[in-house]
Amino acid sequence: MLREYEVTIIVNAQLSPDASKKTLEKYEEIILQDGGAIVRKAEWGFKKLAFPIKGQFRGRYIHYDLSARPEHLKEAERLMRIDENVLRYLNVRIGENVDVNERKAELARAEAKAAAAAAEQNEAV
Repeated sequence: MLREYEVTIIVNAQLSPDASKKTLEKYEEIILQDGGAIVRKAEWGFKKLAFPIKGQFRGRYIHYDLSARPEHLKEAERLMRIDENVLRYLNVRIGENVDVNERKAELARAEAKAAAAAAEQNEAV
C-alpha cells in the first residue's frame, strides 16, 4: 500500500553540490523501491537556521511530495537520523492509497492556477 507524504530535508550547507546530491540520492533510492514515486521535488535553497544545528548556522532545504511504502520511509528516516550530513528532516503523511499520476496532474493544475493568479496580479500593478 502506497501512502502520500510530504518530506522536507535540511542538508548541511557546507557540502559540495556533488556530496549533497549523493546524500539525497541515497534516500530517494530507498523511497522509490516497490513502486514508490517522487511526485515533485522542490529545491528551496540555502536558508539561515533559527538556531544552530550540529554546529551549523545555514542549511540547504529540499522538499518532496512523494508516495512510498511506510516501511521504506521508516528505513529512510532511520538512516537520516544517523547521517551527519542531514541536519533535520520532517515527514508528514498526507493520504492513503495514492494514485501517483492523478496526484501529479493535480499538482500541475494547482501550479498553473497559482501562476495565472500571479500574472493577473502583476498586470494589475
